[in-house]
Amino acid sequence: MSRGRLPSTASYIEPAIDRFRDWPLTPCRADAPPGHALALAGRQIVHFHHDDRAEVRLAHPLIHRLAPALLGSGRVDVPPHSSWIRVRLDSDSDLSLLESLVSLAIQANDPARLQPPALCPHASLIRHRVPLPRPGHL
Repeated sequence: MSRGRLPSTASYIEPAIDRFRDWPLTPCRADAPPGHALALAGRQIVHFHHDDRAEVRLAHPLIHRLAPALLGSGRVDVPPHSSWIRVRLDSDSDLSLLESLVSLAIQANDPARLQPPALCPHASLIRHRVPLPRPGHL
């Protein structure tokens, strides 16, 4: 067994999932079975597959910006027209790469960033402050 690698019969899926135990992610079953997944606020952002690959959901602009470095690593596949990238999990350094990508995925899929707060449609119509009635004086 070489340094930084599991025995050839072992999978990197469980060690990968264990690395995210204290992250703001919820383990669940992948929407695209078979496999496990990690979700952020109910939105799956990581899928683990039985062939020691993980898929990570990133935003298109981020994938486009990082594609040269990701492809140059030799560890990541970037399917065209997809918001998911695939990471090979063959070594401890692959798990570290996965951690970095999942950190980006959390930022890219942050619910606060995905849905801007709704504004009251009548807010621009109010031009002066209207006093609210006091309790019991309706």
